[in-house]
Amino acid sequence: MAKTTDTARLGYKELKAELRGGTFRRLYVMTGDEIFLIDKLIMSIQDLLIAPGAQTIDSVHLIGGAGSKITIEKLKSEVLTPPFLSRCKVVVVKNSGLFASAERSSAKSTTLNETSASSGTTLDNDTGFGPNQNTENTGDDDDSEVLADPKAAKSRQQDLIKLLSDIPDSACLIFIEQKVDKRQKAVIAAIEQQGVLAEIVTEQPALLRQWVEAECRQRQLTIEPLAAESLVDRCDNSMQVIWQEMTKIFLYVEFAKQTKIDQDLIEKLSLPDLRGNIFDMTDAISKGNTARALELLDLLLGQKEPAQLIAFMLARHFRQLIVAKDLNRSDAIIRDLKVMPFVANRLLQQAKALSAEQMETIYGLCFETDLSVKTGQLGERLALELLLVSAAEAAKPRR
Repeated sequence: MAKTTDTARLGYKELKAELRGGTFRRLYVMTGDEIFLIDKLIMSIQDLLIAPGAQTIDSVHLIGGAGSKITIEKLKSEVLTPPFLSRCKVVVVKNSGLFASAERSSAKSTTLNETSASSGTTLDNDTGFGPNQNTENTGDDDDSEVLADPKAAKSRQQDLIKLLSDIPDSACLIFIEQKVDKRQKAVIAAIEQQGVLAEIVTEQPALLRQWVEAECRQRQLTIEPLAAESLVDRCDNSMQVIWQEMTKIFLYVEFAKQTKIDQDLIEKLSLPDLRGNIFDMTDAISKGNTARALELLDLLLGQKEPAQLIAFMLARHFRQLIVAKDLNRSDAIIRDLKVMPFVANRLLQQAKALSAEQMETIYGLCFETDLSVKTGQLGERLALELLLVSAAEAAKPRR
């Protein structure tokens, strides 16, 4: 049964519960960074609405972006085309840009690339869809319509509102967007009148740990709490990455006929503990031990960790230390920074070793380092080495 009223902005749990109960919306506009959960919702919608074996003919995937080629009229025609064998035709649109601000939209094409959907396809961080889909060009780049004035933007908004308002009972239209400009009141009202605007965000680390433990129990496996926390933290709370790592671990323990997953196994099989190395590097900086900090940098680069990622993690770490210094409570750090308890405790401990002024100075050095690399003044490795030297100097007590 389709649901078109009571359209408050919902999250993953509420939408999943609706689908389990056989209720769906004619329109979904989803934002957020948890691609894994968005993929799960799309698969649930397809399972509910598309007949078995009819995925390739009753679902269509469209991808927006530079050089895209399908107009709103083309999108409208897809929605109005009835399904062949299924309850509804499912049209999935990724990164259309239709819901961005008028300023951004005026500089971009309003057209989309069309891709045929395939059965069992999962979303991918880069392309949005799995490797088994067939991509079809539908026109030349010259056919892209570029908005250049407010009148064109207004006209486009009106066309979009009409499209959203006229979705037939035979279709389910799903948008996956990086950003939705909530200042477009008329568009938001049209979304909530016909469907739902859902923000699918990263889950709290504690829930992710429970999810990891539940997946292990389903396979008659036990996982140590610290091992589960370490796995979640190594994957930076991304369910998609966590699932990839769990799949690898499950295959290993099945082959090795093991029933227990401990910290040593996570260390052996999972992603490197980049955050742990950043903690150690910060310990060395706080003690003014430049040699140790540079040794850890060599270790990370030797493990093929990108210099840009190391710089990002170091800057993020000092930002988190500043926040930890201000909050000064583990429970508040866990809640606000969305980190595991052991990470919160260590952040709190490290924050006590440096003054707020020192941490702010080092955070500023991270910004200057990033700027020097992006402007071509320094190479990435040299910039990181100079950053560590300068940070260790800034951490020394002033006389």
